[in-house]
Amino acid sequence: MNTTTYTISTIFSMVFVTIILIAILAIVIYYIVKKRVALSTAQAMRANVIMKHAIDMSDHLIAVLDLKDDTFINIHDARLQQGEAKNMTIEKALKHIHPNYRKAYLQSIESMRKGERSENTLTYTYNTSDDTEHPQWTTVHNHCVVEYDHNGKPAYIIFIMRDEADETRLRQQNNEMADKYQMLFEESIIGISFYNADGYLIDCNKKMREICHFQSRYDTVFFESTLFDAAQFDINRDHPEEIWLCEHFLLPKRNINKYVEIHIHPMPDEKGKLQYIAMTVRDVTGDRELYMQNRRNNLQIQKANDAIHRYEEQLRYLLENSKMHVWRTSFEKRDVEILSDLHTTVAKMTVEEFAQKIQTDEYEGAIRRMTERMENRKDPRRITTRPFKNLLDQDDKVHWYNMNSIPSYDSEGRQTGYFGLIRDVTQLMEEQEMLKRETERANDSDRMKSVFLANMTHEIRTPLNAIVGFSDLLTSIDSPDDRLEMMRIIRNNCDMLLRLINDFLALSSIESNGLVITPTDIDFAHEFNDFCQSLAQRVTDSNISFICDNPYEELHTCLDKERIGQVVTNFVTNAVKYTQQGHIKMGYRIENNGLYIYCEDTGTGIPKEDCERIFERFVKLNDYIQGTGLGLSICKAIVDKCNGRIGVDSEPGQGSLFWFWIPCEIKEVKQK
Repeated sequence: MNTTTYTISTIFSMVFVTIILIAILAIVIYYIVKKRVALSTAQAMRANVIMKHAIDMSDHLIAVLDLKDDTFINIHDARLQQGEAKNMTIEKALKHIHPNYRKAYLQSIESMRKGERSENTLTYTYNTSDDTEHPQWTTVHNHCVVEYDHNGKPAYIIFIMRDEADETRLRQQNNEMADKYQMLFEESIIGISFYNADGYLIDCNKKMREICHFQSRYDTVFFESTLFDAAQFDINRDHPEEIWLCEHFLLPKRNINKYVEIHIHPMPDEKGKLQYIAMTVRDVTGDRELYMQNRRNNLQIQKANDAIHRYEEQLRYLLENSKMHVWRTSFEKRDVEILSDLHTTVAKMTVEEFAQKIQTDEYEGAIRRMTERMENRKDPRRITTRPFKNLLDQDDKVHWYNMNSIPSYDSEGRQTGYFGLIRDVTQLMEEQEMLKRETERANDSDRMKSVFLANMTHEIRTPLNAIVGFSDLLTSIDSPDDRLEMMRIIRNNCDMLLRLINDFLALSSIESNGLVITPTDIDFAHEFNDFCQSLAQRVTDSNISFICDNPYEELHTCLDKERIGQVVTNFVTNAVKYTQQGHIKMGYRIENNGLYIYCEDTGTGIPKEDCERIFERFVKLNDYIQGTGLGLSICKAIVDKCNGRIGVDSEPGQGSLFWFWIPCEIKEVKQK
C-alpha cells in the first residue's frame, strides 16, 4: 500500500512539473513570436512609407481593378489633390478610351482575369475630359500586372499608366534647354573647352577659338595634343585636382602673345575615376595693360602721398605730445571747428557756443574777436581762458587751455576766418596745484612731527620718572602692602612705556617696509579667549567690568593672530583710558564671509565730526590723556592691509563702539 501511494505521488509530481515547464515554454514562445511580429510590422510600415515616397516622386497614375466587382480603385494620381478619390467601373473607363482601342483593352483584361498571362503592356488613346462632344485626347502607355489571392487565382489587376504627351513635352523642353545651353556655351565671353580622360580636346566655344587663333573648328594643333603634355598644368591622372593659374600665353607660330587666366576643373564619376576635364580661359591682356598703367600712376601718387603723410604724421606727433589741437573759425558759417590734426574733427560748434564754453571775461568781446577781420595784421592773437569743461574731453574734470590764432585767407586774398592752436595746460595747472598742496603737506608733516616728538618726549618721560622715582623709594619702604602698591605702579608704567615703544616701532615699520600680514590656520575662539584673559588684567578699576562675548566654542579659520591681537589690544587700551565706570565689552561674530570684531565701552564718547579723523596719525582728542595718537592709525593700517573695514559709532556721553571687519575663510564652526 505504501509503495503504491508513493508511486502515484511521484507520477503526479512529474506531471505537475511537466505542465509547468510546458506553460513556461509556451509563454516564452508567445513573447518571441510577438516580438518578431512587431518587428515584421515595423519593417512593413517602413517599407510602405518608402514605397509611398517613391510613388509620390513619380508622375505615373496607378490604379487597381478589383475583379470581384470590376471597379477601378485609384492608388496614386499626381493630378488629384490630397484627399481626393476617383473610382470608376470598366464601363465608365471604356467611354474614355478611343473606340479603336476598346476591344484590345477588354481582351487584355479578360486574358489576365482567366490567368492566361500575368502582365501585359498596352498603348491607347485616352480622353482626359468627361465631355464626349469635345474630347481631349492623349496617348497613354499602360503596364498591367496581376495580383493573386491565397488560392492562386487572379484577384486584382494593377495598372501603371504614363501620359506619353507629358514625356513628349518633357523631351521638347529638354531639347530647348539644350539649345539654350549650347548658345550660352558658344556666345560666352570666357573661353570654354572640354577634354576627355586622356586629355584630348572634345569641343571648345567661339571665344576659346578666338583666343587660340583656331584656323578651323577642328584645328589639328590643338586637337592632336593633350593637356597632360603641357608641363605648366602638371595634372595628376590618378588624383586630379583643380588648377588656377595666370600665365603668359606665347605661341609665335600662331602669332599668339597674350596674358590669360586659366581654370582647369576635373570631372570624375561617382567612383572618383576621371571622365572629363573642363577648362576656362579669360584673356586679361587689356586688363593687365590698364593695371600696369594704373600701377605706374599709383606709384607717382604714392610718392606724393607719402611725403604728405610724413608731414602730417610729424605734425600729428607734435600736436599729440604737446597736447595741442587745431581750431579754426569761419566768418561765413559763424562756427568753430576743433581738429586733432589737419583733417580729423574732434568737435564743432557755433561761435556763441564756443564763447560760452571758454568763459572769457568779455563774452561779447570774444565773439567780436573771432568774427571781425584783422586788417593788415598777421601776428598771432592770443586768447587765454578760464578753466572750462567738455570742450574736448567728455568728462567732469576741469580743464585749462591756452589759445592763439592767426587770420586765414582764401585764394583771392580775402580773410575768411581764423586759424590757430589750442593747448591743454591742465596738467601744468594740476602740477602747480599739487606742488602747492605737497608744500602745505610737507609743512604740516614737519609741524606734526614736531608735535609728535614733543609728545613722545613727554609720554616717555612720564613713565620713566615714575619708574625711577618709585624704584628709589622701594628700598626705604618696609610695609609689604606699600611695597606691593609701588611695584604695581612700576609695572604699569613699564607696560605703558613698552606700548609707546611698540607703537613707535610699528609706525617706523609701516613707513619703511610696509606691513607684512602672515595668515595661519588658528582656532579663533580659543585665541579670542586668550586675548580677553590678557586684556582683562588692564581693567584695574573696580567700577568697570570687563565682558568677553565669545559665541563659539570652536571657530577654525586662517588669520594673522598677532596683527589681530594688536588691533584688539589698542581698542581695549583706548577704552580703559576714556571709561570711568560701566563696562568694557569685547566680542565678535561671523558676518559676510568674514569676522566682525568690536569693543564697546561706556566712556565719554566721541563727537560725530571727529569719528573719521580719529584714525589719522598723531590725532588726540584729549591732550590730558596719555598717548601719542598713533594706536588707531596703526589699527587702520593693519585692517586696510587685510582688505577689511574699520570704524567707530559714538556720541558724546553715550560711550563708543569701535569695530573692524576682515574677510577670511570660515573652515569649521562649533556653537556653544
